[in-house]
Amino acid sequence: MTNTHVILVRHGETTANHEQRWYGALDAPLTERGQHQVQATGERFAQRRAGAPVDALYVSPLPRARSTADAISAALDMEAIVDEGLREFSIGDWEGRTYQDLIDNEQLWARWAKDPTFAPPNGESPLSVGKRAVAAVQALTEAHPGERIVLVTHGGIISCLLDVWLGSGSGDWIRWDPHNCAVSELVWDGERWHGEVVNDISHLPPDAVIEVVPSYVPEMEKTRQD
Repeated sequence: MTNTHVILVRHGETTANHEQRWYGALDAPLTERGQHQVQATGERFAQRRAGAPVDALYVSPLPRARSTADAISAALDMEAIVDEGLREFSIGDWEGRTYQDLIDNEQLWARWAKDPTFAPPNGESPLSVGKRAVAAVQALTEAHPGERIVLVTHGGIISCLLDVWLGSGSGDWIRWDPHNCAVSELVWDGERWHGEVVNDISHLPPDAVIEVVPSYVPEMEKTRQD
């Protein structure tokens, strides 16, 4: 069986990312830096178009992902197809709150570290998101055997996929947290997944790289030590 290549791209930085707020089902516009990230990502695909042709481009329905996919679509001269399964991880009634607020008042990441089935009110759990994302991407993989497809999606979705396919699948998904416009390439050989490139940002110029560590990262490190 010929290998199928799945390229995962996270959207560019949004105002919510900059403010360290959880926007899953909600949407926020790209920042100026996010727009620069998106432009550089489009250039990456344009430069590699001849050597690594892409057969299909899919995108989450959320505007921040679609804005990112527009640059890739132009680079590849290919229409982006919306796939609902690529929608970001929703935390329901807790959407729009800062990460620090969710740490201080809901102990969200500590809860998830102990129980990946925990879902905020009217929201999703990491386990359910992982199952949803895997089902969506597996279906696209089966629809494009032996081809190379690009999926423009979100940090939560990519983290869950990488944890299931390249990690332990034990719920430690946040350690895979991708940078905005990071590119990961996974290969399906018919039996298992392999990671050729994971969270690569070599195409981003220095002024487009975010150096601030989200507040939930040290929180997750603390829960591992506990």
